[in-house]
Amino acid sequence: MKIEDKRICDVIDGSAEAEDILEEAGVDYWFGWERMLRPACEAANVDPDDLAARLISCRPTAGGEPQPATLGELLRQSDQQWRERLAPAIASVVAAGAGLRAGRSEGATRLLLDLQKQLERHLAASRALLPVAGAIEEGQAGSVGRESIRAFRLEHLDFARMARDLGQEADRLAADADLAEVVSAMRTVIREIHRHIKVGYNFILPRLVAAAGARQVAFEPW
Repeated sequence: MKIEDKRICDVIDGSAEAEDILEEAGVDYWFGWERMLRPACEAANVDPDDLAARLISCRPTAGGEPQPATLGELLRQSDQQWRERLAPAIASVVAAGAGLRAGRSEGATRLLLDLQKQLERHLAASRALLPVAGAIEEGQAGSVGRESIRAFRLEHLDFARMARDLGQEADRLAADADLAEVVSAMRTVIREIHRHIKVGYNFILPRLVAAAGARQVAFEPW
């Protein structure tokens, strides 16, 4: 089977470099994890044959990186990614822009501070699930409420919107050579947002939705 006719998750599973290539090309792997690569390329106005040629040249992996098996493991992975990668990336942009002349990166700083606040609230709600994650997944403690699931989904859609806005701001600033460090740090934040969405939307959310079919109890972390 041609690589462009595979699912995005299978393409990423086949190479450790594939996710970075899709990120650079702007092909949605964060929401479109199980989508076929060709239509995802077309939606992003990317030539699927050109992208396939880049992906074919990647080093294959032996089975890819396994995803955590349980809801608790996924929640801990998401929190770790926030603490070790996404939060430091945001801080890096804010620090890089702090010494610049007023107005040059204020738009990006406002976006990032808003994003930081929303992510902190989002991760706090996720952590609230950890003590009962196993019981929820096994149907022993009822389920997360439907309103929480709806909020969880909408928050990820909002994170994607903010990543898009941040990308537009990075494109605007890229013409200024003095801002190269800021722009590079901004693109790192965007990549980490997409990776946060990938885990939350494709692995955590389906488990919460499945739990919503169990006995209902009043557990609304969001």
